Amino acid sequence: MMKPFVVYSTKTGNTRKVALAIADALGTEAHDAARTDVSEIPKGAFVIAGSGVYGGKAGREIMDFVQSLPDVKAGKAATFETSGEGETPVAGREIAGILKNRGYDVMGHFVCPGRLFFILRRGYPGKKDLDAARKFALGLKK
Repeated sequence: MMKPFVVYSTKTGNTRKVALAIADALGTEAHDAARTDVSEIPKGAFVIAGSGVYGGKAGREIMDFVQSLPDVKAGKAATFETSGEGETPVAGREIAGILKNRGYDVMGHFVCPGRLFFILRRGYPGKKDLDAARKFALGLKK
């Protein structure tokens, strides 16, 4: 596998937890899109980008980040998201569309339940969800 680069945006901390689990499984760090410049991505990195879902859309920070990526030839990427609204990929589709336009082959997507309005679905993502995120990450190595 190419060197993985995990980047995320979060408002509640849910997506950060998933990003850390993915990064841990791959032996790398997770980067907050709001505090990371695209120049920090190693050439040829496997980009794994994620966001929470906010009003049916991906977070602004991750969208700004992936839109500023340079075009690549035969790049590899994956997406992930946390959503209190269900298990339908919303943010991942948005992020994947931009990645594809930049020349990345999007190899997979992970959806994890998250809290909704700070009161519903408390406890998500839980241990089971984070274990599933690690399993997803390890599957990307193949």
